[in-house]
Amino acid sequence: MNNISTSKDSGSNDITIASGSLDNITIMRYAHIYRSRASGGVEQYLRHLDRGLLHRHRLTILQMHLIREHEEDSIQVENIGLGRIIWVPVTIRNSSSRVADIPGRLSYMLSRSIKQTNDRARAELPQNMLPKESMLFFRSAHLRYQTAVFSDHLRDMLMTHKVDILAMHWMSYDADSLIARARNSGIPYVFINHFDNERLSRPAARKLLDHAAAIGVVSEVNIPDNLRGLCVNLSDAVDMKYFTPEYARTKKNPADPIVLLPARIIEQKGHKDLIEAARILIARKINLVLYFAGAIDSRPLCEELRKLAETAGIVERVYFLGEKSAEEIREYYAMSSVIALPSYSEGLPRVLLEAQSMEKPFVAYDSGGMREAVLPGETGFLVPAGDIIALADKIAFLLKNESERNRMGQRGREFVASKFNISSLIIRHETFYREALMHKAAY
Repeated sequence: MNNISTSKDSGSNDITIASGSLDNITIMRYAHIYRSRASGGVEQYLRHLDRGLLHRHRLTILQMHLIREHEEDSIQVENIGLGRIIWVPVTIRNSSSRVADIPGRLSYMLSRSIKQTNDRARAELPQNMLPKESMLFFRSAHLRYQTAVFSDHLRDMLMTHKVDILAMHWMSYDADSLIARARNSGIPYVFINHFDNERLSRPAARKLLDHAAAIGVVSEVNIPDNLRGLCVNLSDAVDMKYFTPEYARTKKNPADPIVLLPARIIEQKGHKDLIEAARILIARKINLVLYFAGAIDSRPLCEELRKLAETAGIVERVYFLGEKSAEEIREYYAMSSVIALPSYSEGLPRVLLEAQSMEKPFVAYDSGGMREAVLPGETGFLVPAGDIIALADKIAFLLKNESERNRMGQRGREFVASKFNISSLIIRHETFYREALMHKAAY
């Protein structure tokens, strides 16, 4: 007899789902993630999701992950719960000059083409499963973009692994070819947007969504009018058993109050704004240090930030910690007085869920789906995007008011517990996939 799980989402009725209802299903996930990355919102989202699904169903999940050239490119199998994840590497190649890199890309493409031809022959797959003109388009696209994504082999894996659902978690130029193969083979595909929903208005996104069996979002903010009523809220979740203050080793307050920005170093996350806010506060004689904890995805930006801090006269108060493990980032949450996220674009920021779970108040820009992850004025503050003075003022308020920090922190943990538990995330996806499978007959 199947086990039954029941979950109640905020504002919804009880949902009853049978474990095992997705047995013997194979899902391919297209997502630009790094398998080894401990941080990263999409990486953690999928980690929680896949483990939860595999403990309830005899699933096979083909999980794409990005690698650089010359990194290990073998397919690996990880057995989890009742099922397994097949980790499928996809090579990316970055270049500052596409023109100068054309010979290198052509050489790499030729070697991959020879390997794929041999793989097709061993798998007894037809050589012309896609129209030649589509293949030519895909090959030329590898030369047109600064970052080339060599995901050609995923198309064949749709067949060799008898995929039942293609789950697209990212939009890039190579997605068209993969979706075309899925549609030609009668495989339904779903699209899940982990970012600001304004992306769904872009021409490339509209094309991808035209024939999707289902569309998922992590926030209901900024959904285009033509998609309202069609998008399923798949939200996010945080492991509150892990992100709890009692498990942090840090017990003493640091010498200087810490303002933590736990995000990758990329332009949209607002590191520049926080440096300027810190300069303003230090000029007001408010003591603090900035900790930037996150992967350095843009080294030129990182160097620019160091120079900004030096010019502002606060370089000794800005620390670049790099990417940290979940255990390490939990320690930094515990050490910090305030969490800052002056990001200009967000889906549903999981770092704010983690911060609130750790009973830490925040100050963030009111962008994307930010306000669906928080209780503004109760668990922290949202300020208008780009308003650095307001950012500084709210950080100052929290630094000066320990009792208010504690009150907001406690309220934050209660809020996350009520709305962002992992079991609800799993059940939402189970329903999402079952409904998508119902579209298979229409393909």
